[in-house]
Amino acid sequence: MLNEAVGFSGESVEAVSSAINRYGRQANMEPISVSICQEGSGSSSFFRGIAVFTPQYEEEEGGEEMGY
Repeated sequence: MLNEAVGFSGESVEAVSSAINRYGRQANMEPISVSICQEGSGSSSFFRGIAVFTPQYEEEEGGEEMGY
């Protein structure tokens, strides 16, 4: 299972989190750790974020544990 870290930037926290969620859906991965910070101030501020993704967990069909 390989994790990957991806950087994002946007004009608002909402834009960055939207990009993180979109990336996760397209890559079929789940974010397991996210950090977002603001850079600059006033009208020139923007947000940077980094997210660590892991492959989505897929349950076995049948609904019962395998009994290893």
